[in-house]
Amino acid sequence: MQSNEPIYNEIFGNQECSPQKLVLRIPVNSRQEIPDTKSLLNQRYTPKIVTLLTFSHQAKSFYIRRIDNHNDGWIYKKASCLAWKWSREDEQQVLNLSLERNLQIRDPKIKSVIFIVSLPFEIKDAQPNVDLQVYTWDLFEGIYYLKLKNYPNLKEILRQKERRSIQASNAFRDGKTVKHEIQKELNQIDDIGGIHLNNYFESILDGEYLKKYTPSSEYTYCAIPESLKKL
Repeated sequence: MQSNEPIYNEIFGNQECSPQKLVLRIPVNSRQEIPDTKSLLNQRYTPKIVTLLTFSHQAKSFYIRRIDNHNDGWIYKKASCLAWKWSREDEQQVLNLSLERNLQIRDPKIKSVIFIVSLPFEIKDAQPNVDLQVYTWDLFEGIYYLKLKNYPNLKEILRQKERRSIQASNAFRDGKTVKHEIQKELNQIDDIGGIHLNNYFESILDGEYLKKYTPSSEYTYCAIPESLKKL
């Protein structure tokens, strides 16, 4: 399992300050009840994808966790695609975080996937302008503000993860089945679908952009998006 420190250090280790602008490229997708012959989804199976965006309460804590829903329940997975690049825009330092390549998940045994993205406390403290770019194959349910108090068991395990507790490390181990009480809360989130944002995003969100995901020639799962390389 990857700890909180390595991701944070890789992205922020050589930076003297937090970004003034944050561009988040987030995956989300719905399963269509009625197949559409024109849909890109019919070419290859893609599970339903839900993304939760929140902030850590601890310094230098940045993690992304993936939880897969199989026929026999929810299972923790550590495999997720993340690419990032620092750039400049109108003299602003911009951090681009890209997770849309996760739309290439193809395993038909997976009914749905929930991504939990916990951004560093330092970003929240810096109050950057945030551009949210929502990538989807076809459809998604919407954007909602996340109230973790409605999911007390999930909230507790995430807080433990930030504190680097042994209990949380064991819970998030790759391939481990999620506890029943947390599974119930994940089912509730999965039923709602879409993007779930920490309430703090309401004050820093500069724009929301819906982008239909088109893989073009980038067929390799987890390859760095060409558009990110060009920044």
